[in-house]
Amino acid sequence: MHKTLQNDLQAENELLRSELRVAREAAEITADLVVKQFEQTELEKHRYQEAAANLEGFKLTLDQTSDCVFMFDPQTYLFTYANQGGMIHTGYSEEELFSMSLADLSPDFNHAKLSEILGPLMEDPSESVFFTTTHQMKNGVDVPVEIFLQYISPEGVQGRFFTIVRNISKRLLEEKEKEQMQAKLLHTQKLESVGALAAGIAHEINTPIQYIGANLNFLGEAFSDINELLKRCSELLLALQTEEDLEPNIHSINECIEDIDLPYLQEEIPAAIGQANEGVEKVSSLVLAMKEFSHPGNKQKEQIDINRTIKTTVQVARNEWKYVADVKLDLAPDLPLIHCHANEIGQVILNLLVNAAQSIKERLDKAPNSPKGSIAISTNGIEDKIEIQIADNGKGIPPEILNKIFDPFFTTKDVGKGTGQGLAIARDVVQNKHNGMLSAVSEKGKGAVFTIHLPIFDSPAE
Repeated sequence: MHKTLQNDLQAENELLRSELRVAREAAEITADLVVKQFEQTELEKHRYQEAAANLEGFKLTLDQTSDCVFMFDPQTYLFTYANQGGMIHTGYSEEELFSMSLADLSPDFNHAKLSEILGPLMEDPSESVFFTTTHQMKNGVDVPVEIFLQYISPEGVQGRFFTIVRNISKRLLEEKEKEQMQAKLLHTQKLESVGALAAGIAHEINTPIQYIGANLNFLGEAFSDINELLKRCSELLLALQTEEDLEPNIHSINECIEDIDLPYLQEEIPAAIGQANEGVEKVSSLVLAMKEFSHPGNKQKEQIDINRTIKTTVQVARNEWKYVADVKLDLAPDLPLIHCHANEIGQVILNLLVNAAQSIKERLDKAPNSPKGSIAISTNGIEDKIEIQIADNGKGIPPEILNKIFDPFFTTKDVGKGTGQGLAIARDVVQNKHNGMLSAVSEKGKGAVFTIHLPIFDSPAE
């Protein structure tokens, strides 16, 4: 019995030890879980605090930008976020903006029109739109703006529209001032061109005026001679009516015919009239060409015949090239009209034509016995563009400066003989005002080819 009791006590001790061991392990596991839970909580708390700090930093960063940053609900279009720039730009408080939509800020938009723009963005969040419009500030002032819009849908977060709005008033003012300055430069260069061409035009007009004058003098003398012959014929008619002796009158008429050389007058008078008419046409065409070239033109673009513009320019500048080169025109006859500023494109062609003549002259000055140079001007239609090429066999452009010739104020001419603005203005007119292209290829000593591409249909410049 004593032994049985001892065994029972031992069993109870073993059970107690086992329970204590289990309890200890459970306590250790619980303590470990509590520690881990605490660490996890602390980590999450740290992460939350870090995220909050980052978010606050991001908001502070957005508040530092002068652009407006907005977010708005995809259903109601009401703003849900506006940075400091947005409030400064619009003049509204954050509370006021949160009761407004983008359509409330822009007179150009209503809810329906806004839906047309925003709908496709929700269907494809990778897409975005960029456009210009007008924002009306709280004080009623309209401000030109650029707007970037995109739909964003972060994982686990409701999607929203994100937009950046930039006030472009200052930029538009600067662009307008730049356009005015370029217009003044172009006008100044045109006046310089007209002044430089005036002497040549005067010379071109002087030649036909001289033979018009000579022919008119001849016609005046011929009229006096014929008038004398008519006078004697009248005397013969009078003698015939009074039945007088006609022989003296007939003799007088024959004598006059011989003196004035009537057959010569009959042959030369029509020729003199023809030459005088040719001279008048020549002067008329020169005056018309100069009038067309020097006309200020419309501020708006207009439909022009580029071949006619080229012919006019070549005629006006004739005195610049006729002593050093022959100009050959190869103009496509079926070109459509193009939409452009006629006077500005004419100035570009003049600049290139005069440059070609001057390049040939410089080559001939170094080789006086060389034959006259050649300037070839051609036009062609290429898809939706018109190509104009002006090629010469002048001195050419060294390769080391070929990429600089369109830079403002760059010139290879002596001081006082060039401003360095001609080609710079030409490229600006072609590329910035007409969305075209002006390029040059050249080889030193073998001339240069300038190529202009102009769109047939008007399109905004980039």
